[in-house]
Amino acid sequence: MAGATIQVGTLIGKGVIVNTAASIDHDCRIGDYVHIAVGAHLAGNVEVGNGTWIGAGAVVRNNVKICEDVMIGAGAVVVEDIVENGVYVGVPATKLTKR
Repeated sequence: MAGATIQVGTLIGKGVIVNTAASIDHDCRIGDYVHIAVGAHLAGNVEVGNGTWIGAGAVVRNNVKICEDVMIGAGAVVVEDIVENGVYVGVPATKLTKR
């Protein structure tokens, strides 16, 4: 999409959407059917598992791994690995639990 940036050394899977003004820095690995929403930013050496959705304006710190089937909420900041699928929101991003 317009203004999206994908830097050197990044591998992009099939069916991936990198939306308007989103950025993926160097040496990232993006799985299949990932959606990186408007204005989301992934720092260098990030791994994103299949079927993951990264919300508008979310930020993922460098060297972080996100497993498959994860939803990162809009504006969330991911500062450590996510190893369990689910919905993560906030700063820093934490897993939502059902009430």
